[in-house]
Amino acid sequence: MATVVVSGASGFLGSHLTRHFAKEGRCVIALVRAQSALHRLADVLDVVRLQCVDAGNIEDALLAQQPIDAVIHAATDYGRGGGSLARLVETNIAWSLRLAEAAVKAQAACFLNAGTALPPTVSPYALSKHQFSQWLKLLADGAETCFVDVALETMYGEDDDPAQFIASVILGCLRNAERLALTTGEQKRDFVYIQDVVAAFARLVEFHIGEQRKRRSGGYAAYSVGSGVAVSVRQVVEKIHALTGSRTVLDFGARPHRAHEVMFSQADLSAMRKLNWSPQYDLQEGLRRTIAWWRTHGEERLRCAG
Repeated sequence: MATVVVSGASGFLGSHLTRHFAKEGRCVIALVRAQSALHRLADVLDVVRLQCVDAGNIEDALLAQQPIDAVIHAATDYGRGGGSLARLVETNIAWSLRLAEAAVKAQAACFLNAGTALPPTVSPYALSKHQFSQWLKLLADGAETCFVDVALETMYGEDDDPAQFIASVILGCLRNAERLALTTGEQKRDFVYIQDVVAAFARLVEFHIGEQRKRRSGGYAAYSVGSGVAVSVRQVVEKIHALTGSRTVLDFGARPHRAHEVMFSQADLSAMRKLNWSPQYDLQEGLRRTIAWWRTHGEERLRCAG
């Protein structure tokens, strides 16, 4: 049976990927930390193989799972909450490189890295992700495993971290919070619905497994994944406000922009379109589905997060 390894399987992106491939009938190895909450995987725990990455040897662990079709690296440290730079580098570069090398030793057909569209100057997180991409290019030279970098725009969707921007605005509006303090909202972002991101990864796995099997050679490839449309943050917040029927006051301009704020970001989808992938959900529908999920599951998930 074809095997897909997903790191960061208990996270937002990782859990959606794990669920997709498990329901597709693949053998899924879900890499998680010992302290990870598994509520996002509750409906597929009986059909995936959980493997703790805090204990044991990741190299030996992957070798034991051969043959491996794909390793999807979704684990990351965002550097939030005052964590040390050393820990961020350890996770996003050193440990990530160990996983990539382990994929080569296990003769995985392809290694897909969930990267970022943010420029490296924005934050230590973005810098570390770009530096890891440089290591992947180096590792790809001469390896039979194909390395694929996926530059992700701003994801949103069901079961995201409640502290993430879209989720926090939805929750505030659903609760009819008295006031949401916001920036002017003039910055434009490419907001992409999680199910479109999952479909993009699934297409990339399918394509690059096929290419590796035909050519028996690796290489490096990079893709941008987003909606292909840049929308102002203000427009998105106002859409959420309207869709929730909220009475919350939207206080635009009450907060300053973050340091190194990116004022415009939009994915170039030309490479993905050549693989016959394009987004299936526009912003209105993606937000509608996301709001419906939070309306039903919000309080339960907040208890899990707390």
